[in-house]
Amino acid sequence: MKNIEVTTETLRFINKIDEEIIVDFKECNKNWIAYHKRNNKWTEEKYEQFRRQSKCVGQRDICAKPPYFEFFTKPFTNVELRNQKEFAALQKMIRDAGWTTFDLS
Repeated sequence: MKNIEVTTETLRFINKIDEEIIVDFKECNKNWIAYHKRNNKWTEEKYEQFRRQSKCVGQRDICAKPPYFEFFTKPFTNVELRNQKEFAALQKMIRDAGWTTFDLS
């Protein structure tokens, strides 16, 4: 992964085949919330409460070989990192932008 840029709204990077990939954090969060509403059969009140509180945009696994992030785009966007140092750096950028990811490790 090259040229990583994280803003409060997006993640931008160049993938392994030199394509620019843009991940919209608001879209990812919306998909995360919709998934939980469907799976938990929430009332509208519970859904609204979760929507106001959730900042999750993906999931991550630092123990995987290689470590990765998976963002809740349609289809999911996978970002594989070379090592745990790169993983920690990306996690910090996402957190500093005001978002979170679900830990799978």
